[in-house]
Amino acid sequence: MGCFLKKIYFTFFGLFILGTTIGINVFANHSNEGSFTLQQLLNEAEEGSLEIKETENVYKSIEFEHNSKLGLMMPELLIEGALLSTKYEDESASGNSIYGKAKWNLYRGGKDINQIDKSQFNSRLAKVRLEAVKAKVYRDVFRSYYELLFLLESFDLKRNAIEMNQEQMTLGKVKKNSGFTSSVDVIEFELREATLSSDLKMLTQQIAEKSKELSIILGRNNSDFSNLVKGHLIRDTTMELTKGEVIEHLREKNVTLAAVQTEIQISEKNVEIVKSNFLPSVDFEAAYGKLSSEERIFNGNDNYMFALKISVPIFSGFETLNQVKSAQFRLLAAKAVATRQYLSVAAEVENEFLKLSILNDRLNIEEKNLSKAEEYYKITLGEYRRGIKNSPDMVGASERLLLVKIRNLEYRKEYYLAKLKVYEFISSYPNRYATYDASGLPH
Repeated sequence: MGCFLKKIYFTFFGLFILGTTIGINVFANHSNEGSFTLQQLLNEAEEGSLEIKETENVYKSIEFEHNSKLGLMMPELLIEGALLSTKYEDESASGNSIYGKAKWNLYRGGKDINQIDKSQFNSRLAKVRLEAVKAKVYRDVFRSYYELLFLLESFDLKRNAIEMNQEQMTLGKVKKNSGFTSSVDVIEFELREATLSSDLKMLTQQIAEKSKELSIILGRNNSDFSNLVKGHLIRDTTMELTKGEVIEHLREKNVTLAAVQTEIQISEKNVEIVKSNFLPSVDFEAAYGKLSSEERIFNGNDNYMFALKISVPIFSGFETLNQVKSAQFRLLAAKAVATRQYLSVAAEVENEFLKLSILNDRLNIEEKNLSKAEEYYKITLGEYRRGIKNSPDMVGASERLLLVKIRNLEYRKEYYLAKLKVYEFISSYPNRYATYDASGLPH
C-alpha cells in the first residue's frame, strides 16, 4: 500500500511540475536582444561605411575630370622663350627671344563640345552610382538586421525548447522511477536535448558571422559585435511600392539600366566625335614680344603676330570612315544591350512581386499551422499527463511546434528580404522605416 501511495505521489508531483512549468514557455519570446536599433545602425553606416567613402571619392575624381574638359572651350595663354644659334651658308644668327602667346581653337567640327558632353554623362553616371551605393549600404544594414533578428529569435526558441525538454525529462524520470514507463522515455528526451544543444552551437556561430558581416558594412575597425541588435521580427506585409511604379522608374533609377543608357549616350557622342574628323578646324593664334622663328631672332621687342589657321581634311586613307562605322556599330550594340537588360530587369520585378504574393500566402498558412500546432501540443500535453501518450508523442508535438514557429519566423524574414530586393531595382531603400520607436521597431 505504501509503495502504491509513493507511486501516486511521484506521479502527481511530476504532473504538477509539468503543468505549472512546461506551459509557461510554449510561446518563446526574443529576450536576448541588444541595444542597437535599426535607426542607430543606419546612422552609423552613413558616417562610417567604407563603400560609401570609396564611391564618393570616385565621384569627386570624375567630377573634377569633367571640369577639366571645360578647358577645351577656353583660350590657352602661355609665355614662350628660346635661345637660338643658326648658320645657313655664310649667314649666321644667334640670340634669345621671349614673348606672350595665345592659342584658341575656334572650331573643330564639334569635337570639343561632344567630348565635354561625354564627360558630363560619365559624371552623371558616377553620381547615380554614388546614390545607388548609399541605398545599397542601407539595404545591407536592413538585411543584416533582419537576418540577425531571425537568428536571435531562433536561438531563443531553441533555448526555450531545451528548457521545456528538460522539464519533460524530469517528469519522464519521475514516471520511470514510479514504474509507469521504461528508460526509453528518458532516452527520448536526452536525444532531443543533444540535437537542440548542437543547433544552439550552430546558431551561435551564425550570429557571430552575421555580426562581423554587419561590422564590415558599418566600417568598424573592430569586428567584435557583442552588443547585438534590438527589435523583433514582427509580421509586416505592407508594400509601399507597386509593380507599376517600379517598372515605370526602372530606366531612370535602376543602376544597371542607367549605366547602359549612359553607354548609349556616350556611344552617340563617340560617333559625333569621330565624324568631326571629316570637318575643317579653325584655330586662332597670337603672339607679342621678342619673337623668333626657326631661322632667326627678331631684335625688336614690340613685334606681334596674328594668325587664323584653317585646316580642311582631304584624305586619310579611309581611316576616319572606318572609325565612324566602328563607332556606329558600337552604338547599335549598346542599344541592343539596353533592350536586353531592360527586359531582364523587368522580368525580375515581375518575379519578385510574385514571390512577395506567395510569401504573404504562405505566412497566412503558417499562422494557421501555428495555431493548430499549439492546439496539438496542448492536447498531447494533456494526454501525456494522463498517461495516454508516451515520450515520443510528447517530443514529436514539441518538435512540430518549434519547427512551425521557426518556419513562421523564416517566412517573415524572407518577406522583408524580398521587399528589399524590390527597392534594389530602383536604387532605393524603405524610406518608411526612417523613424523607430524605443524598442527598435518601425512605426
